[in-house]
Amino acid sequence: MTIFEFCIELEMVMDNNTHTLPQIRLGMLPTSSHALSVDKIVIIDDNLLDTWEDDKRIGAPVENKFPIKIMMGITIVCVDGSVDLRLNQKDYHLQKNDFLLAMPGFIAEKMEMDVDSKIIVCAVAMDFLGKSPMKSSEDLRKWLMKQEGPAKLTLTDEECDEFVRLYKSFRQCSASVDKKYVLDTLIGFIHMTLPMINSTIMRLGMSDEGVTLSRKKDLVLKFLNDVHTYCNKERSVAFYADRCFLSPKYFARIMTEMLGKKPGDVIKENVILEAKVMLISKDYTVQQVSDKLNFPNSSFFCKYFKSAAGCSPRQYQLYGEKATE
Repeated sequence: MTIFEFCIELEMVMDNNTHTLPQIRLGMLPTSSHALSVDKIVIIDDNLLDTWEDDKRIGAPVENKFPIKIMMGITIVCVDGSVDLRLNQKDYHLQKNDFLLAMPGFIAEKMEMDVDSKIIVCAVAMDFLGKSPMKSSEDLRKWLMKQEGPAKLTLTDEECDEFVRLYKSFRQCSASVDKKYVLDTLIGFIHMTLPMINSTIMRLGMSDEGVTLSRKKDLVLKFLNDVHTYCNKERSVAFYADRCFLSPKYFARIMTEMLGKKPGDVIKENVILEAKVMLISKDYTVQQVSDKLNFPNSSFFCKYFKSAAGCSPRQYQLYGEKATE
């Protein structure tokens, strides 16, 4: 089976002292001629519209730099075929009618798609969605925050067909209006699809409405969210226990019971992933990665990394995952 590597590449063009959002590219270089970028905060692409007959690129077989940290909210709709991903150390298999949603900050380790797959991909700044006054926007944001990572939904044939119909209408409309109104067409598309997504969540019985999370599960979700946020600075179990207002001993007992692994191991796995992202990018030296992850010195970082990955940071930077085999 021919596999196309599917890459989402970030171009950080933002100043840390401004609210300018990252500009991103979807697909391989060169990007497809039909990818739609809206005010540099949203980019949408697909390989299914008839009008793209001369350019079906949304991916191409090239060597990718994985893992990579994705700093935008991502939606992937699999209209046909299949897509395989590994996100935040978890495998996802998408097939016809599957709908994947992911909050910013997740780490992608693998993205592969069948050559015959047809998909729609949307990357959007969550701050942009957060400005929506619609209840469905807030409901979806809250629901995603309570998931243990990216979430997959399976649409009915009718739901998927309706989503594709709305998407095609949006693309046709955005192509026909003056460019200063393209953002308005995007907002209209989002406002039509968000209630559909929330309704699907309710139909599948995945809604939190009327459901009270157990105290232990609530703590687990908080811990996992905190690890993604703070692991580049904090590696002690005591820090995360304190954020849950629990003693380290009781906190460790709950996490081990619920996750099947010690909290220290969860923290270490996330720290190593963060390190791999920076090393594989080749934008940072080993010393710089050590500093960014708040290690006291590079020697300690190298020992920490090698004990988990099975190779030195420099070897990983040169050879990627092959160095760990």
